[in-house]
Amino acid sequence: MHLVDLSGSERPSETGIDGKTLQEAVNINGSLLNLSLCIQKLNQKAQNKNADSYIPYRNSMMTMVLRDSLGGNCKTKMIATVSPLKCDIYESLGTCRFARNVSIIQNKMTRNERVDPGVIISRLKKEVAELKAELAMAKGGE
Repeated sequence: MHLVDLSGSERPSETGIDGKTLQEAVNINGSLLNLSLCIQKLNQKAQNKNADSYIPYRNSMMTMVLRDSLGGNCKTKMIATVSPLKCDIYESLGTCRFARNVSIIQNKMTRNERVDPGVIISRLKKEVAELKAELAMAKGGE
């Protein structure tokens, strides 16, 4: 289970941050940008515009951690919170756009099965025996 608080974007021009805090804000915004790119690619895939398009999960640590939650085999819930204040209207609109884009993503869930390791080993041994027999037949046919 992943619980993630994205907390919105960091706007250095409005907060007046600098130094180490500025670098942290840049990194946060970079991660949010990469998350948005992954969501855009997943939406394209969901709408079959680019069914085989590459999803850039490896572009940030956050998207790597959230990979299964975004486009994997799981149920995902998102809560978007907005501010009722007039001065926060642009942040609230951005949050609503983000939530709309996330809502388009469709995960295809399948039931995870737990298989006894002994069963897997016996299946693999059988497959190896079949492949050896095929190989022997192919060598004998030359």
